[in-house]
Amino acid sequence: MNKEQRVKVVKQFEQLSLEYDKELRHTVSFAAKICKSPIAMITLADGDTLWIKVKRGTLVKKTPLETSFCKYAIKQNHLFVVNDLLADERFRDHADVAGGPGFRFYAAVPLTTRAGQRIGTLCVMDDKTHELNDEQMLSLRILAKHAMSVMEHKLTLDKLDKTFTDLKRVKEHKSKNDIKLRSMFESLTDSYFLLGKEQEIIDFNRTAFDFIKEKYNINLTYGDRMTDFLPPSYKECFTLHYRNALRGQKMQIEKLADYGAMGKVWWDCVFEPVKNNAGEIIGVSHVARDITGRKLNEEKIMEQNSLLSRISQIQSHDYRGPVASILGLMNLIQEEDYVAPKEYLMMMQVAVKRLDEKIHEVVNIVNDPLISYPLPVN
Repeated sequence: MNKEQRVKVVKQFEQLSLEYDKELRHTVSFAAKICKSPIAMITLADGDTLWIKVKRGTLVKKTPLETSFCKYAIKQNHLFVVNDLLADERFRDHADVAGGPGFRFYAAVPLTTRAGQRIGTLCVMDDKTHELNDEQMLSLRILAKHAMSVMEHKLTLDKLDKTFTDLKRVKEHKSKNDIKLRSMFESLTDSYFLLGKEQEIIDFNRTAFDFIKEKYNINLTYGDRMTDFLPPSYKECFTLHYRNALRGQKMQIEKLADYGAMGKVWWDCVFEPVKNNAGEIIGVSHVARDITGRKLNEEKIMEQNSLLSRISQIQSHDYRGPVASILGLMNLIQEEDYVAPKEYLMMMQVAVKRLDEKIHEVVNIVNDPLISYPLPVN
């Protein structure tokens, strides 16, 4: 394992507060007792530093990796023992051997993860020389494996705890978002239905529930069939567009639905396919907007336009004949020095009567627009 890989692995263990673990402290004490050494340690080697995480008989917290005894141990796959440091050319000039604490004995087993990564040591030290017997060496190896097992177990629990915390956070976040989305969904003034492949109702909002309650006096529930709540005149049209949506087509229609004694409703309906993550169509989203008010306004405008067209026709055509007759007769009377024969006056009376009838027709149209009048013929 190279330095970069070791640093990455060691950092995971450094975050576990190993120094407070009771089991590891017992392991270190037991190692010191078995090897009859005053100093025992569990160390971790990151980039350039040897961290002394669990210790007995020393107050040192860290030391440079390059000048540590452990740098030799972590390169081994087995127990590393130096019975007399002063007699070993690798260590005789070391500051902690030639001077300082004057260490003479060092033994260590590399701490190796299940993945085969050597990340530190379980070591014992003394200022006196030692020779470990087979039982002591075997015990030190066993204790090193036990220490590594405890550390990996703690790491696994820590990861599980973080995963659980993350999942809990995600769940809480999702729950909050679901509440917000549901609140927005329920506040929609349009009737919303999520339908399955058999027209069963999978979900609906409050507006849809209230409408069904008002029209049918039934509490809408999940699993009800949509066609049970459609007027007979609307079922065929609804089923056609629903099936087209299941084939992948988005459909929109405006349809008048007759609910009998409960009245008629104009709907603006949207049918849209609903897909899962794999892109498969699993149902249909059906949104129905009540546009009755808009339709009534449109009809009213059409009626008004029809009346205006009739009035315009009367004014442009029906007024013209009587007015032309009156003007012509007036010219004749003027030529007779305003002494009109009886037949002129009778003709004038007919023209005035026709004009009066048309005026009354316009007045009636304005006062009673519900009366049906024939449209003008172009």
